[in-house]
Amino acid sequence: MKNSNLILLLIMTMFFASCEEQIFPVPDGSPPVLVVEGVIEGGEVPTPALVLLTRSLQFSQDGQQLSIDDLFVHDAVITVSDGDQSVQLQEICWEDLPEDQQKLVAENFGDRYDSIGVNLCVYADINQTMPGEIGKTYTLNILADDQELTAVTTIPPHVPIDSIYFQNRTGDNSPEYFELIASISDEPGRADFYRFFTSTNGSFFDAPLTSVGDDLLFDGQEFEFPLTEGETWTNPPPETGDYGFFFVGDSITIKWCNLDEPHFNFWSTLEFNFFNQGPFGSYTRIDSNVEGGLGVWGGYSVSYYRGVVE
Repeated sequence: MKNSNLILLLIMTMFFASCEEQIFPVPDGSPPVLVVEGVIEGGEVPTPALVLLTRSLQFSQDGQQLSIDDLFVHDAVITVSDGDQSVQLQEICWEDLPEDQQKLVAENFGDRYDSIGVNLCVYADINQTMPGEIGKTYTLNILADDQELTAVTTIPPHVPIDSIYFQNRTGDNSPEYFELIASISDEPGRADFYRFFTSTNGSFFDAPLTSVGDDLLFDGQEFEFPLTEGETWTNPPPETGDYGFFFVGDSITIKWCNLDEPHFNFWSTLEFNFFNQGPFGSYTRIDSNVEGGLGVWGGYSVSYYRGVVE
């Protein structure tokens, strides 16, 4: 297997992301719906397709305890095609990983590893037969539970970050808290969609609560904006204070992504729904580009940037 440590860490990244994001409920009495979370990346570090396939949950009042292990869909036939070639993804489960690879996960994910508690499973192009390429369109096809699902995503052109710097927190010139400021030069006359993740001191990459944006208000302009720290998908949302800020000595890595519009719409509606929770909130229908199911199949064009708070 080529670069086995890389593919293992990518798989485990999806494992942990899946544990932190929202559940897709369906009305009680309705049959379960297949839920997809799939990704493929091009750019600085091209990565192959990864797909997490689960079943939706029902609203239930009978108090019956649900086994999380039962949510994972096994023995599915999942293929990805770029128009020239196709690859069938292989199912990989936590319990199938050799002890040395489980140890590698423990070293990279710390407390999250200790709290897994379930036999998480994903489907992956483990031989990296078809890593993502910018400009290509990828079709996902899934056969499972006597159902067929399809989805299409494109890895769009990449708009890089021009520069990053740190400044004292706006409003109080605090010597303790620092903001991370990035600038880009948006391409004129083209709709661009952005998402970012941050890693602090070598931690797991996290997306903040507002991780996506578009260029509707700054098309073709040079633009500066803050990038907040991750540690995001908690419920209830974290309190203010030091949330999103950095400290002297922190080493920061930014994963900066472009994505196509359907992929953007999924995360945008998901994040809006997260903020709209509460006793007087209403459920927002999360956009999906998956035909025959729920969730998202999304491509990213990616670059990485590093800095130290001084």
